[in-house]
Amino acid sequence: MPPFTASIRSDVAPLEHALVHEPGDEFTDVVDPDAWSWNGLPRKEQAVKEHRSLVDALESHGVTIHRLGGAEAGLAESLFVQDVGFVIDGGMVVGNMHQTIREGEECRLTEWAVGMDLPVYHTVHGPGRFEVGNVVWLDDETIAVGRSMTTNAEGIRQIRSVLETYGIDLVEVPIFGSTESTGQTHLALVFGMIDEDLALVYPQAVPTDFLDLLDARGIETIAVPRREQRLMATSAVVLDPGHALIAGGCRQTVQALRERGVSVTTIDIREIRKTVGGLKGLVLPLQRGGE
Repeated sequence: MPPFTASIRSDVAPLEHALVHEPGDEFTDVVDPDAWSWNGLPRKEQAVKEHRSLVDALESHGVTIHRLGGAEAGLAESLFVQDVGFVIDGGMVVGNMHQTIREGEECRLTEWAVGMDLPVYHTVHGPGRFEVGNVVWLDDETIAVGRSMTTNAEGIRQIRSVLETYGIDLVEVPIFGSTESTGQTHLALVFGMIDEDLALVYPQAVPTDFLDLLDARGIETIAVPRREQRLMATSAVVLDPGHALIAGGCRQTVQALRERGVSVTTIDIREIRKTVGGLKGLVLPLQRGGE
């Protein structure tokens, strides 16, 4: 059995164990950033420094770090471990990546889970597409799932069936896209929980019905400005309620959070951000306290 109880039913409960993957040689395999929908070619050395700063921040807060290990050539986005799977009630659910260039990441995560004696409850298959960057826990009985090109109706149907086993509701959230919409955005890039009753949102990207649902649940939302959405402000890693890691450069968002009593640590991800990913995607939570 793994040296922890794999259990997640929150995005904000105290983070105790997490899985990461530091960018390796596979990160330099990309020669045409447009083919990967990247905003340029990141410098590997600097990306590694940024990733290590994130890990240092996690470890300094007492989070036990687990590492996925080396990636095969071509899997340049392997650093975004959270996109591939999520933990629930003692086991792992593995998604099915939309882009063919990311195929193979599912097998790596499955092999790691098996090696840790962590059961894999379900792997999204067939025509289903499901990327876990689209998953945000609203509370311990509700998951919001973004529907876009990266997560389709069949993928959501399969995940809904799994969640029903554990008494968890799934709220489907159509995503209108980021400020540079390709249809491939993740919900975490436009919405994220910071505390049990506080969230960051880029409101232009989600339906008003979803904003109304949050309000009805007593969840206050902080609207992230357009520029800071592009800096991945909503893609935060919550260490415990009211304490979050936020991408550097998001001054308005950080100020708004601090005015509400949230402790914020900023992490520079200028190079990693060229891959159009945020902090949350770099960390796959394995255990949160109180779960």
